Amino acid sequence: MITSRRISQVNVFAGSPWEAASVKNLLNAAYIQVSTKDSGLNSIQISVPCEYYTAAMRVINNRKVS
Repeated sequence: MITSRRISQVNVFAGSPWEAASVKNLLNAAYIQVSTKDSGLNSIQISVPCEYYTAAMRVINNRKVS
């Protein structure tokens, strides 16, 4: 019986705080849970569970930059 399962996180995006907030909102709208980490020098890293990597990358690559 599995009593605990560790889900590894995969970094999918790094950028400025406003870019990271935008990407985080897109991923949350797609029902993908994200973790954020301040990596210093005005940069935020976003990571997702490894099983959501493909879906997250699809969402990130399809976003429109205006």
